[in-house]
Amino acid sequence: MNPRSLALLLVAATAGAQAQDRKADAALSEGNALYRKGDHAGAAAAYLRAGTLAPADLRPAFNLGDALYRQGDPAAAQQQFERSAQEARDPADQARAYHNLGNSHLAQQRPKEAITAYREALRRDPSDEDTRYNLAYAQRLLKQQQQQQNKDQQKQEDQEKKEQDQQQQGQEKKEQDQEQEQQDQQQQKPGEQGKQEPQQQAQQPQRMSREEAERLLDALDRQERDVQDKVRQKLRVPVRVPIEKDW
Repeated sequence: MNPRSLALLLVAATAGAQAQDRKADAALSEGNALYRKGDHAGAAAAYLRAGTLAPADLRPAFNLGDALYRQGDPAAAQQQFERSAQEARDPADQARAYHNLGNSHLAQQRPKEAITAYREALRRDPSDEDTRYNLAYAQRLLKQQQQQQNKDQQKQEDQEKKEQDQQQQGQEKKEQDQEQEQQDQQQQKPGEQGKQEPQQQAQQPQRMSREEAERLLDALDRQERDVQDKVRQKLRVPVRVPIEKDW
């Protein structure tokens, strides 16, 4: 290969790169126009084309983050801002990326991460009042979240303690009831026997054996004869015996 052909290829390659850059710039401009019109979905699509045509250009990624944020997708926007903050070389570009990164964290109710991002932005641009305001807002939000978490934790602990106390009281009452029931059974047992035995005897009289019946009849006969003898003795007229005189 002679030097001319090599030079021609280099020129051709350079011309191709310039053409691709022009396409990327055109897509970036299209995205900006759509963004200003409020067509954030169309702007995001244009920024994606621009980023594909010029991967080293951080402007499409940064603007894509803005378009995604406006569409209500702060998590996807966060990824674009993180890339912009890491790959940017200009402190001003880094500050803008960190500022928007903080906003994406705030939109996801993560004030702690937002505070970190805002502080990084202020390190690169201490004069940015918007970032300073957002930092103070994130700090207040973090404090409120921590207070609410403490309240929720205390409420949960109180509820758990209440449930434990109720369980313990229920167990103690159960044990007391069982103990009282045992005492009642012990106290009622002798009395019930004493009350039931006469009743059972009254309801179920004992049967007399034949020998006992004969002995009872004999005793009654003897008693009756004794009585009759006594009656006859009382009815008998006494016989007078003359008194003998000694003449």
